[in-house]
Parts: sequence; C-alpha cells; structure tokens
Amino acid sequence: TSEELASTDYFGYRVDISGDYAIVSSRAKNNYKGEAYIFVRSGTSWSQQATFVASDYAVDSFFGESVSISGDYAVVGARQHKHANLGGNQEGAAYIFVRSGTSWSEQSKLTASDGAKGDRFGEAVAIDGDYAIIGAPYDGDNGNNSGTAYIFVRSGTSWSQQAKLTASDAAAGDIFGHGVSISGDYVIVSAPENDDVAGTYGWGNSGSAYIFVRSGTSWSQ
Repeated sequence: TSEELASTDYFGYRVDISGDYAIVSSRAKNNYKGEAYIFVRSGTSWSQQATFVASDYAVDSFFGESVSISGDYAVVGARQHKHANLGGNQEGAAYIFVRSGTSWSEQSKLTASDGAKGDRFGEAVAIDGDYAIIGAPYDGDNGNNSGTAYIFVRSGTSWSQQAKLTASDAAAGDIFGHGVSISGDYVIVSAPENDDVAGTYGWGNSGSAYIFVRSGTSWSQ
C-alpha cells in the first residue's frame, strides 16, 4: 500500500502489471484529483517506486479512473478532466508516463481530436508497446452515449492520434469504450449496454465486444 493513504482514497480502484512493475490507482485522492503509484519487484519483495499526478492536477479530475502499464510506459485516465475551451465538464484526458532507470516522468497528455463535454475520454485505457487505446464511452457521435475509442501511436517522445474507433452497429446508450485492451495489432472494445439480445421486457443491456485489427496505419473491425 501507499504510505500516504486516507480512508476515502480508493487505493486499488484500478490495477495493472507488466513484468516486475505494477501500477495501482487511487482515483479519489485529494478531493478526486487522484493519484497512481508504481511498485517494483526485487526478488520476492515489492516496493513503491513512484507516485503519479497529472501535470494539470485539478479537483474532481478522477485521475486514476483507469490505468495500464507496458514495459517502460504507463497510461493513466482522468475521465472527468475539464477542458476550459470545451465548456469544462467531463471531457476527459489520459496521461503517458515513461520510465528512465528508477524515475518516471509525464511524457504526454492525450485528448481526443473531437472531444466534447461529457465524453469521459479516459474512462478506460490500455497500452502495449508504441500503441495506446483510450475509451470515451459517453461520446455521442452515433446517438447519446453511443461511445468511441481512440488509438494513439508513439514516435520518439511524441504521441499522436492514429484512429477513432466506433462500432459497426453503434447506437445510443451502448457506451462503447467502457472497457478496452490492446495486444500487438489487435484491440478489443466493450459495449456493455448494447441491446442485441432482448430481455424479458423487450430491451436489455446484453452487451457486446468488438475486435479491431491494424493494417499499417488503419484499423478495421
């Protein structure tokens, strides 16, 4: 555990592990500004190596809503980060951190090219190698809360948006992007409130998941 915990911090809200490194979030730390912690293994012992906070730390950002780690890189989502130029209400952001020796530093802040109020970009994040995927499940491009996911790629020390993913049958209320994962040339995105299978009353959140594959710089379902 972190040495700085308080009773309402939600330490362990999200976790991930890669090799000898683990990341643990505490999204409610300091009035929901949020923090994340890196732990490293030496033999059979684990110790805290770093504490992450956003470069633009703000109350109610929910930094640590989601976390992922791959090798020397980690990504942390802040689903309620406010962008003043977009109206300042849960647009969301994600932050890339990189390790050099025993030190970690923020390398990039990711936002959607078409981010809007209430999208909650950063509700889900995943990283693998030079690629990261960020979910924005309350994006409304295909109906209210239909959802979107974004692919980012690293070149040197810079990260840029490569693709915007939506479901082939996107519909209002699906919250596509609520869960994401990436491995090599493949990503999977969940839409837990997709209604393909009707429930007892003729509706229901049966849910779906979608696989996308990369070819060059393009991603397809």
